[in-house]
Amino acid sequence: MSKEISKFLSYILRHAPKTIGLHLDVNGWADVSELLTKAERAGKTIDLETLRTVVSESDKRRSTISDEGSRIRAEKGHSVAVDLGLAASEPPTLL
Repeated sequence: MSKEISKFLSYILRHAPKTIGLHLDVNGWADVSELLTKAERAGKTIDLETLRTVVSESDKRRSTISDEGSRIRAEKGHSVAVDLGLAASEPPTLL
């Protein structure tokens, strides 16, 4: 179940928030309460404790919950426009 939830979160937060009517801010953050409510309407019932467990125990680190616990976002791999606040860097000459 947790793998299924992790993949669902990854899909919604990285690629398709609009499929459940979820709003991401400019930095890719979504309100946790809104996510849980809209996921349930879409047929994915996730409680807050399960969400926190899935995020914290994921070996792939697909998403993160904000320090205050009210927001969630995907860590990387977005196909929707977000600004993760990461500094640009030059790639090495040889990859």
